[in-house]
Amino acid sequence: MPGLLASLNSAAMSLRAYERALATVQNNVANASTPGYARQQVDLVAQAFQPDLELPGGVTVSDLVSSRDEHAERLVRRQASLHGRLDQLATAMARLEAILDIQDGSGVAGAMDRLFRAFGALAVTPNDLGARENVLGRAREVAQAFRWTASALMEARQETNREVQSAVERINRLAHTIREINAEIRNDRRKLSDAGLDARLNRTLEELAEWVDFQALRADDGSVTVLIGGQTLLVIGDRALEIQADFSGPQTELRDATGAVMTSRVSQGRLAGLLETANDRIPSLLASLDLLAQTFADRVNSILASGVDLNGQPPAVNLFSYSAAVGAASTLSVTSITASELAAAYASAPGGNGNALDLAALATSVEIQGVSFTAFYGSIAAEAGKVLASARDGAGMQAALLAQARSLREAASGVNLDEEAAAMIQYQRAYQAAAKLVTVLDELIQSVLAMVR
Repeated sequence: MPGLLASLNSAAMSLRAYERALATVQNNVANASTPGYARQQVDLVAQAFQPDLELPGGVTVSDLVSSRDEHAERLVRRQASLHGRLDQLATAMARLEAILDIQDGSGVAGAMDRLFRAFGALAVTPNDLGARENVLGRAREVAQAFRWTASALMEARQETNREVQSAVERINRLAHTIREINAEIRNDRRKLSDAGLDARLNRTLEELAEWVDFQALRADDGSVTVLIGGQTLLVIGDRALEIQADFSGPQTELRDATGAVMTSRVSQGRLAGLLETANDRIPSLLASLDLLAQTFADRVNSILASGVDLNGQPPAVNLFSYSAAVGAASTLSVTSITASELAAAYASAPGGNGNALDLAALATSVEIQGVSFTAFYGSIAAEAGKVLASARDGAGMQAALLAQARSLREAASGVNLDEEAAAMIQYQRAYQAAAKLVTVLDELIQSVLAMVR
């Protein structure tokens, strides 16, 4: 009789084990499409079968085992950071390329070409007031084109800074989510085997990786420590150390929770792409545009200053004015000069067209860094296009690598419905066999009890 009772207990224990195994399979199937979820498995352990020592055998189940591959997770997060930076940079550069328009007749290049043609027309009729007024009108167009382009670039930088602020706020929100998960784990160690909480944590870490590169370390208490760039603490235990964006200086800076500058530690992720746009790409384009505006204005003014106007007198004022301290492109304007004061002639040949010819020749002459003014502007736009093309190509390649990394992770820890179906059939049959054994043992015990009576 004791042997029968021990066997019954062993069979009941096996039923519980298979019941838990079936529940695990059902949970895997239900969460097959849940982002961040990793397949769980039960470890079935066979008990010793030694009847002489009253060890009836059976099956028990140990703790749930997650199939999550930390190496695969780190690879996905790294690729997400690499793709995030290039994709964000491509988006930003597409806006800048649209500002630096080089299509025929538009933008700064088109305005300069029209001014040079106006100078050419003035050379044909140097004493015609209509031709002189046309020059002034075209000069105003050039100044307006420079100002609009500079203003659009500065507005693009402001918009980028707003996106930086938004990115920082999003990173801080994700940090607080990780902090909350850490607190749950610290309060109850059993949460470490909670598949739902584990999925939420890894989903949050992957989203964070899209915005900034970081290192995630698992502490002894089960919590996750997050360090931006491997150096700046963002989350430790149940504390989130918020970062801040600082727009008070000429450069957009990031500061950690202590106020220390940490901008250089952000090298990947969308935040890195935004910082590169705000601190490097836009200022570089503006500097080139300012150089072009200043060189162009100085050259035109110097040629006019060397000649004489319609009355045979040296011009009293320049054609263009600007503020180099503020920015030549953003402040370029036409002075109060009148049409009759334009110096179309050489001082040695009043009433002629010598100066007008020299001004018209600026359309093709080498004037700045070995090229003409219009060619230099084209190089500014070409540089923006080059960065855009490179970023798009890189983003495309990183998107493919990210998809591959996710595929490898899915193969390592994702839920395969075919495998789960096979496991479910296996556990169901084992459960049915254990249940049949319980029934047989119950009947035997009942028979023995009846015999005893």
